[in-house]
Amino acid sequence: MDLTKRIASMDLLRGFAILGILMMNIVAFSAPEPAYMSPAWAGTASFADELTYSAQFLLANSRFYSLFCLLFGAGLVMFYQRAQLKGVDAEKLLKSRLRWLLLFGALHLTLFFYGDILVTYALCGMLLLSSVNDDGRVLIRRGIIFIFVAIILFTGLALLTLIESPDNESFLGYPISPSTIQELSAQATGSVGQMIWYNLEYGGALVLSLPIMFWLLGGIMTLGMGLMKQDFFNQGLSNRLELLFISIGIILSSGQLLLLWQTAFVDELMLFIPANMLAAIFIAVAVASRGIKLCQNNPNFAMPLQYAGRMAFSLYIFQSLAMTIMFRWVAPQLFSTISRLEMMAVVLIMTILQLILATWWQTKIGQGPLEKLWRWLIYRNVTFAREK
Repeated sequence: MDLTKRIASMDLLRGFAILGILMMNIVAFSAPEPAYMSPAWAGTASFADELTYSAQFLLANSRFYSLFCLLFGAGLVMFYQRAQLKGVDAEKLLKSRLRWLLLFGALHLTLFFYGDILVTYALCGMLLLSSVNDDGRVLIRRGIIFIFVAIILFTGLALLTLIESPDNESFLGYPISPSTIQELSAQATGSVGQMIWYNLEYGGALVLSLPIMFWLLGGIMTLGMGLMKQDFFNQGLSNRLELLFISIGIILSSGQLLLLWQTAFVDELMLFIPANMLAAIFIAVAVASRGIKLCQNNPNFAMPLQYAGRMAFSLYIFQSLAMTIMFRWVAPQLFSTISRLEMMAVVLIMTILQLILATWWQTKIGQGPLEKLWRWLIYRNVTFAREK
């Protein structure tokens, strides 16, 4: 793989992931945090909401962050190797890259979106930095072990929901009372101070879950690092393995979804069991392989998606900015009131808008604005070997 040039398949996959992730994030932008896990969070869900949730569950839930983690892990290796080719201190440069990402993420979490992934990714990257030079096969095995530990931990958490509390209250408390919904909505759409506190309260909880989440996210990243070193992002998998991975993913996800339907989407054990989480990893690897092969046959395949992938950082923040303006400032009355089907309509409009914006920006201007700023911050004091 030529590390001096852009890799079309990674741009394509990154673009697919950044556009797809809004299918899940839209729930967090337009409804209180409890709405994320179940369509019955506020009471009995409508049939349309149940169907839309099912589509999200099968097509988006855990899929896109798993794909992002694979790409992030591969990106750590690629950035490190490119820095070495430029004759600079690769480890120091990568640490700088992750520190700036952490700062961007902290600002993003505080001001816009409690579900920020940048902080968690930066922290995971820092923890994995020492293994960037390890052998690819070792990294793949380690990644699988990390993921196995994560599945055990999440299964344990799911089983804890079976323990009855003294006051007979459930862990999630579904359905949420109207007064609690009103209180959460007022906080999320209130003053700037209230919105910041809302983001810090829920976003902080996500960051504090890193000791558990690292095994999952760090495991997938480590897998991505190993796959990068084993030339996966140049060759992909065989068609047979792709089909096998997709089949495993569909079986695991469909099984959990069927149980959710049978328990009216409120059974906490069914909501927490990590079957869909594991399924997403199989599907992400298979989707990545298919994207690699599509770009092998045609490097210009789906250029609007590739353009989106080239400025994924900018588009991620753009999504948060646009959704915050829409649901918290311009039309706060929509917060916690629109259906999941209406949420998907917003996602469709945003997807089209982002594809148009990315295509225009990449063809008329070039590097994304935040990508350009991030690169400048990392390299501003660096002298390359060939420039000495």
